[in-house]
Parts: sequence; C-alpha cells; structure tokens
Amino acid sequence: MTRPSSHKLALAATLSLFAVAYFAVGPAGAEQSGRAGVVVSLDGSISPRYIPRERPVPVSLTLAGRIGATEVSPPPRLQRMEIAFGARGGLDTTGLPLCPRSRLRNATARQALTRCRGALVGRGQISTEVPLDPDEPLLAHAGILAFNGRSGGHPAVWVHAYSASPPVSFVLPFHLRRLATGAYGVLLRAPIQSALGPWPRLRSFRITFGRHYRARGRLHSYLSARCPLPPRFSIGIFPLARATYHFAPGPTLTTTILRGCRVRR
Repeated sequence: MTRPSSHKLALAATLSLFAVAYFAVGPAGAEQSGRAGVVVSLDGSISPRYIPRERPVPVSLTLAGRIGATEVSPPPRLQRMEIAFGARGGLDTTGLPLCPRSRLRNATARQALTRCRGALVGRGQISTEVPLDPDEPLLAHAGILAFNGRSGGHPAVWVHAYSASPPVSFVLPFHLRRLATGAYGVLLRAPIQSALGPWPRLRSFRITFGRHYRARGRLHSYLSARCPLPPRFSIGIFPLARATYHFAPGPTLTTTILRGCRVRR
C-alpha cells in the first residue's frame, strides 16, 4: 500500500485544523472591499448548516450588503449589481407561479402580496438615500418582497420595495442565469440605477430567499444545496456568495464570502 506523502498529510492536517477553528469561533462577519472612496460589504448564511455531501437538499439563503463612503463626500451611484451564489446546488421554479412585473408597480406591500402571493420567494429590508441635502440626505427604509418572474423567456426575480413613510415604492429587476461551471450555481444581475431612477441611491439590503411548494403532486424547493467537501472531511468551508458592485463612473468592487457547512450523514 502506498503511503501518503508528508506534504499531503500536512495539508490535510492544516485543513482539518482550519475547519475546526472556523466552527469553534463561528462564521465570520461581513467581508469588505474598498477603493476610490467607496467601501462595500457582503454577509450571508445558509440554512440548514447540516446538509448532505452528494445530494442537494432544500435550503434558504440570506444575503446582506452595504455601501458607504470612506470620505466626507457620498459614494458614486451604483449602476448595477451582480450576485452569484449556489453552494453547488440549484434553482427550481418548476410549476412555481409567475408574477408579471407590471402587477407590482406603485403597489403597497399588501397589494403586492394580494396580487402575487403564489410567486413569493423571499423577504427582507432595503435602505435608500436621496442626497437632496448632502449634509442631511433623506433616508428611506423599506420592506422588500421577492417574487418569481420571467424576463425575455428567462427566469427573473422581482424585488418589490415599499415604505409608507416616506412614501417609497419601486421594483428592482434581478435577471437570473444558471451557471454550469465554477463554484456558484446561480447569478443574479440587476440594473440598479435605471430601476431606482435619478435620485434614490442604494445603501443597504438584507434578503432571505427560500420557498417550499408543491407542483404536479411533488414537493419542490426554490433553492437547494449540498456540502461540497472532499470525502475525508465532514466540516469545512466553501464560497457561499460573491457580489460585484459596478459604480458610475467607477470603481467596480467585488466581495466574496466563505461560509461553513457540515455533512449530514
């Protein structure tokens, strides 16, 4: 029998210690990236943390991001945003009702749910800023609802935001694409600037995606994932999500978060 080299044994021991240390101290906080007077962050988690190694199972995904300035002047406008996630899992919209984007325009949260409750796939909060006065910008904190949609024949997510005071209602369109290779399974792209209009600026968001539903006599999950660890490991870390923020006229900032999973036997 061939014995493993000392280098491989050292590498395995290092990875094991790193995994144990990671779960001993708990998940890290938000990852940050900054340049040219702008700082962005991304945080997230997946539930449940105990999932199989080989077989994707239903999960929910929480993502949170923030945009700020490292200087006195406000950061440039966010033109578009891309979020990749997946944990070697997938997305299933088979038989899930669709919500036309037109039903959500100028709607309150109650109206949006009444019109599209069957297509609901997520909830959260969002904060925007209107810099009418640079010293005292107008802040708006709104609840958000995410609905399953279609755009140009492809899957999409309509993120509907509503606040009663100050009155705010808008829809952020996230165009969805499945990724066949790499660490992630799903990519969301949103034209933030054109969706918000000339004044509001995105400052923070927090949203949880997840939905169990029954279609054609079978139980489905909007998101699924597996714990992509080598056979000898039962705990470890993996790239959970990556956010890319494109500002106009610049810069472009990317932040990646690593999170842990444990193999469910």
